[in-house]
Amino acid sequence: MAFEPSLKLNGDGDWGGDMTLRELLCRRREWSEENTIFVVEPWSEDSAAFLSNEATETTDPIIQSGKCYAYFLEGFIARDFLDDLGAPDDVGEAACERLIRYAIDDA
Repeated sequence: MAFEPSLKLNGDGDWGGDMTLRELLCRRREWSEENTIFVVEPWSEDSAAFLSNEATETTDPIIQSGKCYAYFLEGFIARDFLDDLGAPDDVGEAACERLIRYAIDDA
């Protein structure tokens, strides 16, 4: 199943809002090296996710549309991790959970 971004939050091209972490990860081939992922806690594959269009100098949370998005990972790190796992473009629950564990324990 292919996912489409459901909302662009601003004119900068950031993705998020109604998009889940899993949906966002399924679009990883479209990210640039500068993208940063923010996710509403507690983290799960169904958590609301936001992909910032710019590299961030901080891990401070972002408040967007009344939701608090916590820093998750740099986009290129998440993409490389999933690629190293051999995860297909349609990322499954197991790959999402492994990435979340990596973000919590090792990043």
